[in-house]
Amino acid sequence: MRIAIISLGFIVFAFPRVVLGTAEPTLDTKLNPHGTKGNCQICHVESETSLSSWFTLGSSKRKLKEDYVTLCEQCHGVDFGHGVGETPRLNRENLPLDADKEITCAITCHDMHIQSDDPQQNHYHLRYPMTRLCLSCHNK
Repeated sequence: MRIAIISLGFIVFAFPRVVLGTAEPTLDTKLNPHGTKGNCQICHVESETSLSSWFTLGSSKRKLKEDYVTLCEQCHGVDFGHGVGETPRLNRENLPLDADKEITCAITCHDMHIQSDDPQQNHYHLRYPMTRLCLSCHNK
């Protein structure tokens, strides 16, 4: 179901919108938050202008609309998370974990703002090249 949003100043109305003859958007046609041309406000509370400003505190830039897993599940579904919610037995690379010391998609294995020379690392927004990343927690 699509939702139409109408804003009248401080009041926002959201209601189902029926569109005849069109399919639901797929991951390819949805707004993409990833990369330098992504829509920052899908995840971040601050506007893109504020996020790119030198005068905005880092703590404000890191404020997200939801927790990491909820944000990722909006587009990637509920069955995407390899190891999400688990505490790793090994963490050779000292990968970041959530406050409960558990794996979470957007910070442990992935880095949405990665810029690397490795095309695979960039495509999947991997924190490290795949072999290095996997061997942080797995022996083979």
